[in-house]
Amino acid sequence: MKRNLSIFIGMASLCMTLIAGGVGATDLVPFETVFGTDYTSAGYGGMRGLGTGTISLAGVSGPVDSALLYWHGPSNDTALSANQNVTFNGTNITGTPLGISDDNCWGYTCSQAYRANVTSLVLGNGIYSLSNFYKPGPPIVDINGVSLMAFFQDGDTNNNRDIVIFNGNDSNIDNAYDAPGWNITLSGINYTSGNAFLEMHVGDGQTFTDNALILNGLTLVPTGPIFQGASVPGGLGGPSNGFLWDIIRFDITSFLSPGLNNLNLTTGVTSDCLSGVVAVIDLPAGAAPPTGVPEPSTLLLLGSGLIGLGYFVRKRIKK
Repeated sequence: MKRNLSIFIGMASLCMTLIAGGVGATDLVPFETVFGTDYTSAGYGGMRGLGTGTISLAGVSGPVDSALLYWHGPSNDTALSANQNVTFNGTNITGTPLGISDDNCWGYTCSQAYRANVTSLVLGNGIYSLSNFYKPGPPIVDINGVSLMAFFQDGDTNNNRDIVIFNGNDSNIDNAYDAPGWNITLSGINYTSGNAFLEMHVGDGQTFTDNALILNGLTLVPTGPIFQGASVPGGLGGPSNGFLWDIIRFDITSFLSPGLNNLNLTTGVTSDCLSGVVAVIDLPAGAAPPTGVPEPSTLLLLGSGLIGLGYFVRKRIKK
């Protein structure tokens, strides 16, 4: 049975979080927009039951302005601090909890996701070690994979990008924590020309059938093998049919036309239980919505009766 998930953007999600008394709203929500930057990312999976590995960052061709680390996995511990403390390149770090959601059909109590600013630890291209991402417990706290995102300046402003980041812990299956499926909306894109991409960081991918990705009501990717746990390197942990972590980029240029544009991504579930952790909309510099004040078109009337206001943390890279 196919299901559709709603990612409620903005203040409505914030309200639900506050009502729950913590990080309870786990849909993918806006985090920040990095304007006028160069960008690269890397991932590592196959960590289930191990909690160790290495992540190889490439593509950095200038000083790193900022770097973010994301991780996600199933857990029998519902405390938000369950897997908050991990070790990145030999340094203990503490992540910000992104919420509790379903374990994605594994039999654990839940899943949890985290984000940490690791700017001071990422100097450029290289291999960065990962450890302490698995806690044997009891209760067991496990890990699917890790993503590293780096923002830098290569000295050529002609190829700069605007990077719009959504993050959370959003299971695509019907569960008690978040709405079924995924649903992301970005309004007010001021597009002129150049390539645009959607980059998805997804946990729990295996060789099962994934539901189609629908962008603005049209098929971006048809139902089939999409998030198969095979797009990033991985270790020896977990199942034999996927590393349980993916970073996949989709060219969405053809969905934009000169002028103001809106993008809406939706998907459901076929047979692969997945968690959306990060969604990046990668636009030519100057195309991202410039402020956190929404236009009328960004107001979303939610089924709960709440009105959601689109918002972002604005981050401009120094030139």
